[in-house]
Amino acid sequence: MTAPVPPDSPKSTEEAPAGTDPWAPPNPGAGEAPGQGEATVPAPAAAPGEEAAVFAAPPGGHPGGHPGAPYWPPYPVPPYPVAAPQPRNGLGIAAMVLGIVGTALSLAVILFWLSWLPALLALVFGFIGLGYARRGVATNRGMALAGVVLGITGLVVSIGAGVFVVARVHTVNEERRAEADAARARADAEQRAADERLAKAKERLEAARKKAEADRQAAAADERARRLSFGQSYTYGDGLKVTMAAPEPYVPSRTVFEPPKDATIVQVKITVVNTGSKEVSLHGSGLPFVHDAKGGLVTTLIDGSDRMKILGGSLAPGQDATGVSAYALPNGAADTFSVEFDYGSGLERKNVIWTGAPS
Repeated sequence: MTAPVPPDSPKSTEEAPAGTDPWAPPNPGAGEAPGQGEATVPAPAAAPGEEAAVFAAPPGGHPGGHPGAPYWPPYPVPPYPVAAPQPRNGLGIAAMVLGIVGTALSLAVILFWLSWLPALLALVFGFIGLGYARRGVATNRGMALAGVVLGITGLVVSIGAGVFVVARVHTVNEERRAEADAARARADAEQRAADERLAKAKERLEAARKKAEADRQAAAADERARRLSFGQSYTYGDGLKVTMAAPEPYVPSRTVFEPPKDATIVQVKITVVNTGSKEVSLHGSGLPFVHDAKGGLVTTLIDGSDRMKILGGSLAPGQDATGVSAYALPNGAADTFSVEFDYGSGLERKNVIWTGAPS
């Protein structure tokens, strides 16, 4: 069996004799040239461009302890290129960009609530980027420092803008509250004034209603007071007192018109007295109106004698006058009749009515 040959080993020009150990130490002096004391191991062939290296066995034989064994040096490790680590500049760049954004947003006062977050992130990323720069793993210390400065600036401006906005909002709210309070006070004052006016109007209306009711009641009472029986009296507001005597039968002496047949002729006598302090006029109150029981107007009997007297003229305070007239009552309505006396002027004119049966 042939022993394996190590790779890259120099091939011997002669075959080793059979039964010999190629790894056995050589005999001293065997194969030596005259004058040489130790064997020389031939060096491997040099690669192109490299110098041939001669490797001689160290004194004493193989470094492993086997003298005479061939010696090959370890393979040379080729110098492979190693890539340099990339600088970690991302946080510094992000810090500067976020700082610029935060500062720009903080300058717009109304956007202060948006600026604090990028400014805070710029501050955090900037400090981390400065740490990387101190350790030498980043090369953009200036950007990281700019991010820290801009982040601090953005935060300060954002906080200041926030304080300003809050203070302004508080001031505006206080002004609006003051205006609302003033408006409410004015509205309350106006409402109170309106309530007072309404209350006064209600009082006036109530007073007017009461007065109207009182006037109505007074008018009704006065109306009842002016509805009398024969022989009773009524006094007007200006002091004129009117009294009608009980009717008496009347026999006319001479008449202009013939009285109706089967008629009852009665005499009506009305006396007026001025009990007031001013002169009164009896204009339009000369003759009374007489109605039968059915409300029909009774014809006045004009007598040519001197017994008929018509009221007229005026009465001084304390004076009196009496009017006498005769009427022919139909027999069918002779049981009751009424006598109406009118006095006054315009809307103040009032009547007094006596009702009864002929005597």
